[in-house]
Formats: sequence, C-alpha cells, structure tokens
Amino acid sequence: MQVGSYVICVDDSNWDVLAYVVMTGLPEKGKVYRVRRVIPDFTKINDEVGIALDGIFGDWVTYNTYHKTKVFEEYHFRKSRFREIENPLLIEDVLEEEDLLCEV
Repeated sequence: MQVGSYVICVDDSNWDVLAYVVMTGLPEKGKVYRVRRVIPDFTKINDEVGIALDGIFGDWVTYNTYHKTKVFEEYHFRKSRFREIENPLLIEDVLEEEDLLCEV
C-alpha cells in the first residue's frame, strides 16, 4: 500500500471512543478511499503500517512508536481495516467478492 492507492473499508466496527473525538470522520464499510499518507512503525502487529485517507483528518499528537521512538504524528487508521483495490471504477466486483467471502 502506498500514497495514492485506493482502498475499500472492510471493517468499520468497534471504533475506539477517542476516534469520534480526534477524527473529522470515520470510514464506512464498502466505501472507497484514497491513501494520502502511509505511517510506518505504527504497531507491533505484523509490522502493520497506518494510513491516512483523503478527506478524513486526525488531530496531531506525540506518541511512542513500537520501536520506542517519539514521533509527532496525525491520528490515522490501521491498514488491516482496508483492502487495496486496483480500479475504484470496478467497485461492484470488489463488493461482490467481499460478499462471497462473508458467506463462507
């Protein structure tokens, strides 16, 4: 996943209460977003990166990364809540595939 990639939200459940305060909005399942920033060193879970999306902005805060460095960074989302898609114009195909995966 890189800046400019298109992603579809596949998990919009269980947002932390803080997300409603520090974000200008929250992604909705099934909607397509464009990645505007990739935030490395976000979490220890599989070296997962964070992503910031076009049109949704977070407050900026100082926090400690997984590798114990302090950074000033924007609140962002876990990459695992999204699935990268190649062509946002073919979103119906992606949604149909997601439905098939959910039925299993």
